[in-house]
Amino acid sequence: MSTPLVATLLLLSGISGGPAGPWRPCTEAQAHVTMGTRPPCTKPEQGKLWFDTLQKGLFLCDGLAWVPMLQKKERLDYVEDYQDLYTRSETFDIEVFHIPSVGLFAATANRESRPGSGIYKWTEGKFKLYQNMSTSEALAWKFFTVGNKRFLVVANSKEDSEGGQELSTIYKWSQPRQKFLRYQTLKTYSARDWEAFHIGEEAFLAVANHRQNDNNHNIKSVIYKWNPASRVFEVNQTIQTSGAYDWEFFTVGPYCFLVVANTFNGITTHINSNIYIWMDGLFQPFQAIMTLGATDWEMFQIGNRTFLAVANSQMLHQKGPSLYALNSTIYELSITTKTFLKFQDIGTYSAVDWEFFSVGDEKFLVVANSYDGKSYSLNSIIYRWQGYEGFVPIHQLPTTGCKDWEFFKTTEGFYLIYSSATEPLSKVFKLKTY
Repeated sequence: MSTPLVATLLLLSGISGGPAGPWRPCTEAQAHVTMGTRPPCTKPEQGKLWFDTLQKGLFLCDGLAWVPMLQKKERLDYVEDYQDLYTRSETFDIEVFHIPSVGLFAATANRESRPGSGIYKWTEGKFKLYQNMSTSEALAWKFFTVGNKRFLVVANSKEDSEGGQELSTIYKWSQPRQKFLRYQTLKTYSARDWEAFHIGEEAFLAVANHRQNDNNHNIKSVIYKWNPASRVFEVNQTIQTSGAYDWEFFTVGPYCFLVVANTFNGITTHINSNIYIWMDGLFQPFQAIMTLGATDWEMFQIGNRTFLAVANSQMLHQKGPSLYALNSTIYELSITTKTFLKFQDIGTYSAVDWEFFSVGDEKFLVVANSYDGKSYSLNSIIYRWQGYEGFVPIHQLPTTGCKDWEFFKTTEGFYLIYSSATEPLSKVFKLKTY
């Protein structure tokens, strides 16, 4: 590397400047700057510099990790169509997860029981089918860990056989076989969602039971706890829910919360969705929020502020007409009242999912608009956080039967993927930055 470039990098990083003026290296060899992909950072490399040519950042090795000295702040420019992911059938949910030393995966919850649902692996910059899973009208996947064990649980909404029971299945990753194997089955009722979380050293799973038989929506959803002795999940608590569609676990400081999206009570979608707080080994009622066919909660934090966004899917009362053009609402936790208060209403069309993500210093929300009463082909919208203005729409993405959004990133960049509940096609978008 030439002397001028070394001097420039040192000056920009703040190393060469100071009260006494710039430091002048006695020889060019003392400024060790590596360019290209991330090199190792161990004791022998301590004090060396690495210039990341892809992300335009300068890093210093402290003997353990690369510490950023100067880094380009990426900003979202536009969204481009990146990959058409053809699935076995319509897809109700996508779970993107990473297994260390193995790779990045996406599990699709597919409607058809045959051939089932797929697990796709990120290979050469695209998702490719890796493993087929036997499912029964799958509606959601959740990846989680317990200690060094890695699991994937599916929410099945249909009987596993004619006249059989509805069983949702937990699969465990087998390192020797490099695939997921059936581990435990749990009886569920038209399961819509699984949420996995830890409280202290204890691991939990919460299932959203939607309905029993065809019309009983007022049933109990179940919270399971991992038993280290038996090495299975066992019932820890049941909570009365009404057409439960989603659970969201989150923490605020030392406090743990669980919020349910209640969709329908058999008469109306205009019902309470409830937030619970962890106390004395159980989740206790904390706050009720009126929702309209709630299908998803998304918790996110911006600075020291905590928000909850609900996706309202429809307004229905008894046998009256359904309304799909509704406000979905963002709530903010008030330190004064110790409750969530309305922060912003956003007009949506049968919203079924929110996804929060960051690119550089910028914060975004993308909504899954699924149906307007006439068509499933709608624009789903990306909103950008603009402080006092709240979230402002910046991109309209044409989607068909959009059911779920997932954000992920690789060494090549940032991506969004959405699932379609009306076509056997999911789409991956790449977020172009500048």
